[in-house]
Amino acid sequence: MLAALGWPLSAGPQIAPPVVGRLYGDDVTVQGAVSFESESGRSTALLASGSDITVRAGRARIELTAGGEIAICGPAHLTLLESGGAITLALDYGQVRPQVDAQVALTVYTPMIVATPVAIGAGARDLTLGLDQQGAMCALTSRGAVRIEQQLSGQSVILPQGGEINLTGGQLGTLRSVAGSCDCELLVTRNTAPRRIELSVPVPAAPARPRPAVPLPPPPRTEEPIYRVYMPPLTFDAMSPEPPPDPDPAGILMVREAQPLPELYFHGQVEPTAEAATDYSPPQRAVPPPVVISAKVAVAAGKPKRPNFFARLFGAFRRHRAPCAGAGCGASGN
Repeated sequence: MLAALGWPLSAGPQIAPPVVGRLYGDDVTVQGAVSFESESGRSTALLASGSDITVRAGRARIELTAGGEIAICGPAHLTLLESGGAITLALDYGQVRPQVDAQVALTVYTPMIVATPVAIGAGARDLTLGLDQQGAMCALTSRGAVRIEQQLSGQSVILPQGGEINLTGGQLGTLRSVAGSCDCELLVTRNTAPRRIELSVPVPAAPARPRPAVPLPPPPRTEEPIYRVYMPPLTFDAMSPEPPPDPDPAGILMVREAQPLPELYFHGQVEPTAEAATDYSPPQRAVPPPVVISAKVAVAAGKPKRPNFFARLFGAFRRHRAPCAGAGCGASGN
């Protein structure tokens, strides 16, 4: 049956197979899983493509990475395959109930029948398919339709939404409508929306930084100072019982050699900016404060100054002297 499905066989062992879904169950065994854990009678497994699942009793649930869930009612045995985003269930016996969205490609294979859920519009699909070990098969569509095709003859029928049929030996001629023959509920209640599994992906390598077209100039070379120590030569005398004395520190000289920094000269002129020029205002000229003269001083300044004592004495003498008359008065100044 696997050869008919065209399942590619790996040429070598896969180091890290992709995860198709996560399995929860009470009494299950899984072969080819990425990981399998069992605690307190409950098992959990990460399923890869090609995982072989056996539900000995009870129920199990698979949460698909692509979205949706698959309920399994035991006893059941199936193989989970994934290729190019398409999921295939190879069912040997038992009941399965896939509940997936319209964009998830899902097909259920049995030894004689191929069942393909068909979405109505963009709605989800809910299909229950059962096969017992005697070859009796049942199909029930709760949401969407299902195409049932016979692998050998190629005959097919469409089971509409809400329909339920039974057939025997994988022959479509034995198809009949029987209610209540297919019933497989999920392991937990379906009140909540199905969860999605998110897988970690490696962090992409950082892209190489582009090299500049023009090579950058080398950093400036800095001259480090050089230290030299000059001291007297050390001596050793094998015949002397005492070691030679240490050299005198006064004779030790340390020389530091360094390159002096060049003198810096700045050339240019300072010009005010446009902002500074608009804000500039010339200084105001200092005006001396006015002199206040009182009225008494002003009156005193307006009167003629009286001569002092000697001026008045000589003035009186000059007034009582007889006036000069005759020739020569004007020449002597009298």
